[in-house]
Amino acid sequence: MQLIFNLILELLLLFFWLWIIRRRKSKEADEKLLMEQERFLDELAGQYAKRGDMLEALEESMQVCGSRSGKELLRMIDALRSEEGPGDGGYFGGTAQNACFLLLFTLCYTIRSFGDLQIQGVSLFVHNIRYIKEEVRTELLRRQEGRYAFLGLTALCVIPFFFSIPIQLWSGSISTGLNRFYTGTYGFITLIICFFLAVFGAVCVQELQYPTMPCGKKRTLSMRVLQIPLISMLIDRYIFANYSRCLKKNEALKELQGFGNIREFLVKKLLCGLGMVCAVGLILAGCVWTGAADRLPGTSDASVTVLRAVIVLFLSAVTGYFLPDAWVAILRVRVGQQKSEETLRFETLILIVRHYSMITVEEILRWMERFSVVFSRALQRAVDDFSYRRRDSLEQLKEDLSYEPAVRLVDALLVCDDIPVAQAFYDLEGERAYHMEQHRQKAEDLQREKAAFARVIAFLPFVALLALRLVIPFVLEGLTQLNSY
Repeated sequence: MQLIFNLILELLLLFFWLWIIRRRKSKEADEKLLMEQERFLDELAGQYAKRGDMLEALEESMQVCGSRSGKELLRMIDALRSEEGPGDGGYFGGTAQNACFLLLFTLCYTIRSFGDLQIQGVSLFVHNIRYIKEEVRTELLRRQEGRYAFLGLTALCVIPFFFSIPIQLWSGSISTGLNRFYTGTYGFITLIICFFLAVFGAVCVQELQYPTMPCGKKRTLSMRVLQIPLISMLIDRYIFANYSRCLKKNEALKELQGFGNIREFLVKKLLCGLGMVCAVGLILAGCVWTGAADRLPGTSDASVTVLRAVIVLFLSAVTGYFLPDAWVAILRVRVGQQKSEETLRFETLILIVRHYSMITVEEILRWMERFSVVFSRALQRAVDDFSYRRRDSLEQLKEDLSYEPAVRLVDALLVCDDIPVAQAFYDLEGERAYHMEQHRQKAEDLQREKAAFARVIAFLPFVALLALRLVIPFVLEGLTQLNSY
């Protein structure tokens, strides 16, 4: 029975590995897309210098792009030809799949609407393409360095578990006494430990290599659960009973922006607790099915067995309930890097549009909202309130952002009522160069630290399998045979 259970775990791990490969291919496709964008921007600058027509230059430059980039560029060209405005939806009203396309569309839209200008004898269109190329090149180099730094670590987490059955068969062929370490309680527990270490290690390495951030624009499971009237009523009652503590937690969650409010966070905690109970329940069911529970000491009494199962399920529920708090602590570290990246993108956006006196503060805020994930909710609130309380909405935005470089941009937007946008951001290019170098250095240091930590995690499944399923059984069996003499 335990061999069958082992095969089932290996099958589950195989499906998990296939999912990782699919996710990795998606990330590699994003890297390939960045390389295409870099070549495309070089070609676009050359074609525009030759032809002097933006749409013709876009169409001619598409030849160096792949199918994915080509489809996005066709959407962009159709949107530019239709002359749709900010409120018309379509490409302009939505969010592009890649920030480079949205930056390029911002540039093309302003050129189409207000015409091209000359900056020190250079076309403004060609001059601003340089900023977008810097964004693309920085991101591409970061991804390439990360790919080499984490090369093979995910496989090192998963592959050792598939040697558990060969180790068991080989050990049984050497000594029949070793079978008790693979078919009994010890074998079941060590098998589960090795399986979860393999999954845990692979998930950690993937998260370190491709960090994920919550998106406030997506409709999450917790939002759907909150639509159930009974759940919503219970959550509201809990918040009312613990108002001061929930208010403090909600203020901390606001710094993460895309993670949600306190109501969504409490639902996440409940869902994680329920999910952990279900996972541990399946493990206990597997223990009963393989017969390992019958060999546990003190489990001859059914009531004792049930009591122990209830205690284990309760502890697993408590652990799952506090998992979102641990995830919030991890996200706080990631949010700082994400805020720096989005602020750089805001600075690039403003550099693109600042030379046009017709650009309004509200239009800049709307573009910033489309570029943002971490700051999305704060910017959405500012955009919604801007039409009827202009200055107050920007002051509130400064409080919601709580990130000094982004706050300085809002301070400059506040004075745009008195002076032109170009004067309000006269020193932005130098600040952006400084912030970009600082951001690049921090990203490199953080990536080195994550890669070193990932190497330690990647070896845990291998060491656990070697120690629990090979070394310890042989040592104990050797000691047993020595005692028999």
